[in-house]
Amino acid sequence: MMRDGSAFKPAAVSSGTDAGRVRPAGGAPAAPIPDGCNLGTLLRVTLGVNVAALIVTLAATSETGQFGPTFLSAAAVLEPVILLTLLAWCLLRRVLVGLPLTRNISAVRALTWLVPALIAYPILRLLLGPGGSPAGAAWAGTIVALAGGVAVQHYLELRARAFSPTVAEAKLQALQSRIRPHFLFNSLNAVLAVVQSDPARAERMLENLAELFRAVMGDVRQLVSLEHELDLCRRYVEIEQTRLGERLQVNWEIAPVHPRARVPQLLLQPIIENAVRYGAERVAGRCEIEVKVRQRGFALEIGVTNPIAREPVQREGNQIGLNNIRGRLALIYDLEARLETRVRRGRFELTMTLPVEHKAS
Repeated sequence: MMRDGSAFKPAAVSSGTDAGRVRPAGGAPAAPIPDGCNLGTLLRVTLGVNVAALIVTLAATSETGQFGPTFLSAAAVLEPVILLTLLAWCLLRRVLVGLPLTRNISAVRALTWLVPALIAYPILRLLLGPGGSPAGAAWAGTIVALAGGVAVQHYLELRARAFSPTVAEAKLQALQSRIRPHFLFNSLNAVLAVVQSDPARAERMLENLAELFRAVMGDVRQLVSLEHELDLCRRYVEIEQTRLGERLQVNWEIAPVHPRARVPQLLLQPIIENAVRYGAERVAGRCEIEVKVRQRGFALEIGVTNPIAREPVQREGNQIGLNNIRGRLALIYDLEARLETRVRRGRFELTMTLPVEHKAS
């Protein structure tokens, strides 16, 4: 029983232009520009640059007592330069979308290299103060920032190529191949059971089944609207309610979210399928599954809870595992998404947090 009052509607047809977060995040075609807004990029750059500064400081200081003050002085310059550079790269990726400059990869790459140098010079002049000698030190630091920008950009571009759309799509296809709804034969048997007594219901079940498999066979890189994904989930639940009857109860608590929020296709449906398989199919009596969706700032929180059987569950070969879902999240969102699970009071609780994606394309 669905309590959010939403009626079934034909699933919206998603444009092929929505393919996406597997390509460079932010939708920007300027691939050489690192995504400074990505948590994984921020952590890698910050950690890498600080480790490099630590090594250089150790090599440059002859006395042990000089290491601490020298490294702190370097960090006072490095940290604002790193953070401002990442912010500038983030903005550039979004500002340059569709501009003719993005077609010239060399120009985009050179602009990316210049960003840390242009940020470092005024910061160094401010910290070192006016005068001839400090000015020379500022220029030296600017050259170091330029070299660092080249190194960081080159590393991140090579890493992006390693996870290029072709490679990422192949990995997602491998994961997606394990997301074939196992309930096909059960659903067809349920259709046969009602086809004579209730032809209209049987027809609706076949329509829902067709929509689900159309999504399964679709572009694995595709981001779809949250409403589209929820519609697929409701179609799946209606099929299973035909088979399981009143034993299966699904409560939907969908809070207001960004109207154009986008999620990976077939990300929530497999989670609800697991809740049915290891809840309603194995628990005697009524099984209540709760699905909660809400937005907190720039994060989308999705929670699914279901009762669990008392006896140990034997994992089947075609089970849609949590590692599968984590793998998809890692490929699409890097470190920006997380999935947490726990068992509490006889219920299995899953919470998934995604960055809010609301790009038209």
